[in-house]
Amino acid sequence: MREQKIITVVCEGQSENGFVKKILAPYIGEKTGYSVILLPYTLITSTDRRAGRQYRGGLISYEKAIKDIQKCLGTGGIVTTMFDFYALPKEFPGYEGITDKQSDAEKVDHIEKSILADVVERFGIREDRFIPYIQLHEFEALFYCDLNVLKEHYPDETDGIDALIREVEGILPEDIDQGAETAPSKRLLKVIRYRKGGMVVYPLVNIGIDRMRNKCPHFDKWVEQLLLV
Repeated sequence: MREQKIITVVCEGQSENGFVKKILAPYIGEKTGYSVILLPYTLITSTDRRAGRQYRGGLISYEKAIKDIQKCLGTGGIVTTMFDFYALPKEFPGYEGITDKQSDAEKVDHIEKSILADVVERFGIREDRFIPYIQLHEFEALFYCDLNVLKEHYPDETDGIDALIREVEGILPEDIDQGAETAPSKRLLKVIRYRKGGMVVYPLVNIGIDRMRNKCPHFDKWVEQLLLV
């Protein structure tokens, strides 16, 4: 067995946190013989100083994110991220350099490389200690790897799910756009009682990481990086 390594996944919200804890971490553990441990860490968005309480979830700004990335790097392990491209704050490094001529995958790749360069320069770390990942276009894109699974969890809404399956037929999950009405989560909200949070990951358990990797090239690349640390 290889030397044990710990990877902290800085997550945008509770849905991603639950995904890392219940699905991604066991998968990485199984594939690596538990020599790699994934720990989810949800972004701290604000602090009530009087009550000493921290509020978590939601990507407000790059500077908020970078503070939590720095905190996780301070543990000495490897750090990665799981942020949505949908509604990504425009002050993220590299955002100003993307153009309409680029594909969305190229845009995300450019931003990820820019984040890596910024983090390495800011904190003087080795590049192999930080793996930036931005989800195309939302965490909810992963449901589109097999929408039929939703019928098991929302049996009263199968007609709406079937309509959604027809609506996105022929579109890869990572190619579903980030329009205000057509982003992955927005389409789901029209047909099921979908609410963000840790509980929403249970349909994804039935879909499985391997099917997600097969349907989502950018996601697959990230998982492969995690398996090789």
